[in-house]
Amino acid sequence: MTDTELAHSVREAVERLNLALAEAARHNLAVTLRTTSHQTTGGVEQVVVEPQIFKQL
Repeated sequence: MTDTELAHSVREAVERLNLALAEAARHNLAVTLRTTSHQTTGGVEQVVVEPQIFKQL
């Protein structure tokens, strides 16, 4: 995968995430995203996103 293809893939994933968050908000769900970083065995930092989803009353 080239850098351009990878950048396009990331942009599409972020767009899908934004659409999903908007849909969740329309259904009264509160979503919090927390990021953590881990170092892989190759020494590269890997960012992990963990969602917390709550029903708003």
